[in-house]
Amino acid sequence: MATINFTGRLKIDRSKVHIRLREDDGKIMLDVLRLDLDGLELPPSAAVTVEAYRQTVKVRIPCGSVGALEKPQNLHITDFDVMETIQLRVRVVGTEGSSHGKILAVADHLRGATEDEQNSEPLLKLQRDELGDLVWKFGLDGDQPILYVNKDLQNHDGIVNAPYFKALILPEFFRQVCLWIARNLDDSQDPHSTVRHWLIYFESIGVDLDELDALEADDPSNEDIINNWAQAAAATFATQINSLALLNGTAEVEGEDDND
Repeated sequence: MATINFTGRLKIDRSKVHIRLREDDGKIMLDVLRLDLDGLELPPSAAVTVEAYRQTVKVRIPCGSVGALEKPQNLHITDFDVMETIQLRVRVVGTEGSSHGKILAVADHLRGATEDEQNSEPLLKLQRDELGDLVWKFGLDGDQPILYVNKDLQNHDGIVNAPYFKALILPEFFRQVCLWIARNLDDSQDPHSTVRHWLIYFESIGVDLDELDALEADDPSNEDIINNWAQAAAATFATQINSLALLNGTAEVEGEDDND
């Protein structure tokens, strides 16, 4: 069943799209195996494309039109060096009249991996990066929130696993994830989306999701609701991981060492 988000674009049912990424003799290959747009009532002339992307790198693959779909296979994707972090999207763009150049339908944040592989991935992802004098920052890789940690940080593994890192950094990272989630609620309708997986986690630790139901498209008061909700959610997360006890425990141990 098609759904419409705040932009007016139709959402393509992800279960009707199957795009496979694979490696063949060191090459990254793409196969469009299924692309079903039936029932969306799109103009037959609208152009259909598949995009493979990661951060700023994007490869666009023409797939004909709604009325004459093509499913290219055995395509060598030369712009990527690793397959694991590639994401995929399908777009239908108008070519005639008032819809010319407009995105009419989309399926975004698709992955070439199996569902089992996708569902087994951890929600919290750390990645080392060049951050100057910043120790860490919140960022996105496609639809994945990333906790970027300075690649020049000494004793990286020891620090990111230390109680004080969890107590001081993770609640703020969690708050920023909440802000991003609240501004991308359209994706929560997709059971396989990262947004949906995070919302399930929020609910499991007792985060109140009812306030998100009050959000309305283009309402200026949304920002206040979102900020307050994210702050409350971060406090719930801090309670879940006992952040104050973690920090106090670390301080007590260090104090004992100083007295030796």
